[in-house]
Amino acid sequence: MTKFFFGNWVTRIYLFAVAITAVILIGANLATGDQEPSFAAIYLIGLTAPVSVIFAPIALLGDGWPAIGMLWGSVVAGLLLNTLLINTIVGEVGRFRSRRA
Repeated sequence: MTKFFFGNWVTRIYLFAVAITAVILIGANLATGDQEPSFAAIYLIGLTAPVSVIFAPIALLGDGWPAIGMLWGSVVAGLLLNTLLINTIVGEVGRFRSRRA
């Protein structure tokens, strides 16, 4: 499982960017005392697109606890799918390079 998430440097950079954006979102919510998704959620949804855009568009999130659950659920789903795609693409490029050498 560790190799899936931290197997190559591209995946590490992607996970670091998503983690920093999530920390900024949580920090902004704690600083303002408001638990609703803020403007920082747009960056988080953008980083984990296309899955998060499909499941949690900002215009449809609304207010209340379902919005928070939809946001974080869609971000986690997008993160997992994008990590899988990045690992697959980088793995194929690595196999292609080793065949050419």
